[in-house]
Amino acid sequence: MNRPTIRLAAAPIAAILLASALTGSAAAGQTDLQKAQAGTAQFHDITVAGDAGYGQPPSPAPLHFCISSLDNTGAMGFHYINGDNLNNITDPSRPGVLVYAPDKHGRLHLAALEYVIFQSVWFADHAANTMPEMFGQPMMANNGERFQIPPFFALHVWLFQDNPSGLFAPFNPNVSCDSASASAGRSSAIGKAAVALTASARRWSCEVAARIS
Repeated sequence: MNRPTIRLAAAPIAAILLASALTGSAAAGQTDLQKAQAGTAQFHDITVAGDAGYGQPPSPAPLHFCISSLDNTGAMGFHYINGDNLNNITDPSRPGVLVYAPDKHGRLHLAALEYVIFQSVWFADHAANTMPEMFGQPMMANNGERFQIPPFFALHVWLFQDNPSGLFAPFNPNVSCDSASASAGRSSAIGKAAVALTASARRWSCEVAARIS
């Protein structure tokens, strides 16, 4: 007797792959990932992200460019920052940064979330030998020199684009900045967005507002 062919839809397959990436994670970490995805799925629409307070720093402010790895092993993309959410590592639905990857035509697509806390903020309340964590993962330390900002801890979560290097890897070999120049002219076309850039202990002190007429 012939057995029926079982076909899996793309969405269940994606769910299986995400579950596989979380093997060994605590149940709380899985819940936090679900909260992160539910709280940010609306930001596939970059206009909605702008209305929620996310914006790309204009040139020549730090982090205004499409970020690639220095060893050409992948890229991150464009960083849209919400100053009110920086230093928040307790609410996974409110990441400090939305990472948009350009496609070959220069169109931007939500690819990852990034959670950021400045080292001065963390160490103000924690011992010097401690590291912040999210989703059961240690955040990565960065001295901030490349991006011209104070030292910080960060964690990327590639919820919306597959990353062969891992769900929490900083760079994604499937992302390229080759078409970034085509994105630059339209990437800030998100209405009005307030971007907080701070060099102080609790938040960046310079407020940059982007308004597109």
